[in-house]
Amino acid sequence: MPPALAVETRSGAALPAVGHQRRLDIEGLRAIAVVAVVLDHLFHWPQGGFVGVDIFFVISGYLISGILLREASTTGRISFRQFYVRRIKRILPAAVVVLSVTVTAAYVVFYAGRASSIAGDSLWALLFSANWRFAILGTDYMNSGSSVSPIQHYWSLGVEEQFYILWPWIILGALWLARRLRANSRGTVAILTSVIAVSIFLSFAFALWETQTHHTVAYFSTFSRGWELSAGALLAVLTTSFKGFAQPVRAVLMWLGLTLLVVSSLFISPETPFPAPNAVYPVVGACMVILAGAGMQSDAHDRMAWILTNPISRYVGKISYSLYLWHFPVIVIVGALLPSGSKRYYVMAVAVMVLLSVCSFILVEDPIRRSSFGAPRVRTQHRPRRRRSKPAVVAIFAAILVAAPVTASATLGQQRTADAGSPSGGVESPKSMTATTLTGRQEQLRAALVASQWPALTPDPAGMGPDGALAKPGEWTKDGCLGGELSPLAHDKDVTRNAARCVYGSESAAKSIIVFGDSTTMSFVPGIRKALEGQDVKIYVYTVAACSPTLVPVGQDASADECIRFKGWVQEEIKRLHPATVVSSFLRNDGHLASHAVGPAADAEWQRNIAAMGDFVIRSGARYVLLEAPAPAKADPSLCITRFSTPGDCVTQRASNFDNTSEVERRALAGLSKSALYVPTKDWFCVDGQCPAFIGNTALYADINHISARASEELGPLIAGALLGS
Repeated sequence: MPPALAVETRSGAALPAVGHQRRLDIEGLRAIAVVAVVLDHLFHWPQGGFVGVDIFFVISGYLISGILLREASTTGRISFRQFYVRRIKRILPAAVVVLSVTVTAAYVVFYAGRASSIAGDSLWALLFSANWRFAILGTDYMNSGSSVSPIQHYWSLGVEEQFYILWPWIILGALWLARRLRANSRGTVAILTSVIAVSIFLSFAFALWETQTHHTVAYFSTFSRGWELSAGALLAVLTTSFKGFAQPVRAVLMWLGLTLLVVSSLFISPETPFPAPNAVYPVVGACMVILAGAGMQSDAHDRMAWILTNPISRYVGKISYSLYLWHFPVIVIVGALLPSGSKRYYVMAVAVMVLLSVCSFILVEDPIRRSSFGAPRVRTQHRPRRRRSKPAVVAIFAAILVAAPVTASATLGQQRTADAGSPSGGVESPKSMTATTLTGRQEQLRAALVASQWPALTPDPAGMGPDGALAKPGEWTKDGCLGGELSPLAHDKDVTRNAARCVYGSESAAKSIIVFGDSTTMSFVPGIRKALEGQDVKIYVYTVAACSPTLVPVGQDASADECIRFKGWVQEEIKRLHPATVVSSFLRNDGHLASHAVGPAADAEWQRNIAAMGDFVIRSGARYVLLEAPAPAKADPSLCITRFSTPGDCVTQRASNFDNTSEVERRALAGLSKSALYVPTKDWFCVDGQCPAFIGNTALYADINHISARASEELGPLIAGALLGS
């Protein structure tokens, strides 16, 4: 085909001969990457296991760029047609099978609303755009307490394939420049190195900015991740003529790299600014491991790198792509069918993901990758005719194989499904009217605890959307009044400007109330507004994610700095506005303490600083009302409420440590004047420590940590009793 069509384009540049040897240590490095990701998603340990994706990016950049350079070195040209055919054969077949089975399983296990959302995610994934789908939705990748899509991990495939749309052209451009400058092989390497180094610098600089300003988008952004793939590409260029170090130096380099990877997975946390600058650590670690084996005789290096080249590491690395694809759908769907955290759940999840991964590799991924489909035609008179239909037959057989258990489960579960009813179209719950007294509410809770089938629920758990956003207060999701670095829906990234615009109620009211706290406080806002309905009062909503309304010293990351600044601003607002009442609530998190205190020491610190904030409010002339936070739910409602579950499966057992936290808060205000009021809310949600997932026809939770807007609004009469003294 003519060069003008850019199918096969000659580089014409002088390149050193690029050797090709099978790197078993890279298979082992893949194993480390995929195991880290699986452990993080399944066991939530190590806390930084998500850096496995960064290792994959480096490996991908190194191998793919090496292929391009090797082709340019040996043939003098780069075939774009063959490059993209190879990518399709390598990535698409297994990805399509996993997406097909996942969507099928979603419609079997979940109700239509949630299943349709997963199908939508799958379409974006099929177009290699899942990263932008989740970035646009404001998905918090680190928040396991929220509704999570079983397709969410496909974001990394989107980043890679978007990168490779452009990357071969960048390589070709650098080679063209080398040709125009008549560069020798060393000069060509220098030009390639310079071009790639510039791409790393630009992408990393952008990542630093985006991580600080839009951290959720930065995590998924191709522009903020490109430098990681480019780092692997730079390694490929630098090792084209690399003879390497002495073996002892290589051993030190490899072990230092592995140590850096382990330390990264253990100490990088969801609160760490990521991907910039902290992805540098796993990226550099992966580069060190790859560099340690570059240009070395294979057998000698394999013996040195035994931890990576042993048969187990090599096999896990070999199936790592299939394992990566399957692990997350299995975790989410098995988690919807079995109690999360139980031994049965862990055993079943591991067994199913390993079985599907091995089958997928043997029956789909490997045969199609090795097939002659799309390969350059080689004319020969005696070449036997190969069956072109084999890959398709294998793929179909694999899809049937993995879909069979799902279909069987659907058949076996049909009777139970019929009995369970549908939350969005089930039976009317007894006593579905809003309870205006605590006694009436307790009756409704008792009825929910003994229910054997799901009533028609509002909001419908199947349609709550990513992170339960559609079930959360409009003040949070539409008005953007929950500010802060950790709140992707904030209207303004500056926490004080964001809060200053969130004013509700009568503009001319002489009386004002300040609602001050974190996302737990925000979840109470509909109830507070309902309680004050008809009152001549102005309501100021001042909330920042993960920022407790206390004077407790917090850590020193970016979100901690803004929290400290926000609290100071709120104190000034209290002095300026002279509110009649300040209402707060918060979910205690000892991990936010700057002192790193635990146990009784943490209790004492919280008690002291809750009292300090209460004292400040009272001295300003206002009442201080602290609402006890609801206990976190057993599971996300969109995962727990399925076609196979009953109301009893989603009942939360209130933990004893939560009662301890409530006692700390009560004691903190007990020593203050009567202007301080602690409002226990346990009986608003639980009976004898048992907390159902719904009350009447209302789903209580939007996600694990936050009550739904409707549930909050129905608390209006009870909140009014605290705020108005009735």
